[in-house]
Amino acid sequence: MQRIDVGSAVLDSDFNFDRLTDAIHAMHEDGIVCLKNAVDPQHIENLHIKLLDDLSTVATDRTKNKWNSLRPPPFHPYLYTDIVYNTFAIEVLRGVLGPNATLTTYGANTSWLGEETPQQIHRDLPDGPITQRCPAVVLNFPMSAFCLENGPTRIYPGSHLTSVAQANGTRRYTQAMLDEQAARRAPELTTDICPGDLVIRDLRLWHGGTPNRSSVLRTMLALVVIDPDYQQADESGFKGFEAEESAKDFWHHERLRTSVYFVPMGDRAYYLHAHHSTPPTPLFLDWQARKGT
Repeated sequence: MQRIDVGSAVLDSDFNFDRLTDAIHAMHEDGIVCLKNAVDPQHIENLHIKLLDDLSTVATDRTKNKWNSLRPPPFHPYLYTDIVYNTFAIEVLRGVLGPNATLTTYGANTSWLGEETPQQIHRDLPDGPITQRCPAVVLNFPMSAFCLENGPTRIYPGSHLTSVAQANGTRRYTQAMLDEQAARRAPELTTDICPGDLVIRDLRLWHGGTPNRSSVLRTMLALVVIDPDYQQADESGFKGFEAEESAKDFWHHERLRTSVYFVPMGDRAYYLHAHHSTPPTPLFLDWQARKGT
């Protein structure tokens, strides 16, 4: 996984377009890139403390996905522009997904203690056909340093351009498929990434979580950004999320669209779920109409 130190890069006279070109090229070639020092580590730590507190008080449904986690709070004082609307990342997203790139998921995942079985290698768009066009990416913000002991993700660089038709519509990739892909490019573990870094991953990239053998939970934020014009085997879970009306002004950016459904202040149980939400955003209603549901 290529690592590009973006530091405090902004779109002004000091912006280094070579780094932007390198990041976009890495996404096309590898399906993944790490932007080092992309966000304020203190902002990550503030969110980390809140997420750990929520995880300690709310039961998390992990029956379908043992790496599930609660969502981060989509209201102040836990919203940070350098995380949600990261200046450098937005230009990478527009370069990969096009000018209509849209933020549709604001979530997290957790590598829990005591889980000894590695996650099956999979991709997050299981049935989408392979083309040169990227349908969606996830932005992962580590909330603690990733190391061999605390459950890094195993990734297969370049696999975003590999067909999974042999899997017959499932996520159970055969050992022969994994061996063939590993012969093209050796798999890697996402170690040596820290709070303040940002990993952008093509949703088609093959990956899987590994067991957390440390003594603390390993969490990271997960924000999905899609090309809304992609409609081949797209998924209902990537069509929008709820946020509080009190922060309505925050969820707007002139260079990154956001599919958000605003809810009134009050009971905040709406965000304390481990699964993707499917509020009636225009993107979700369009998906329903196309699927006839």
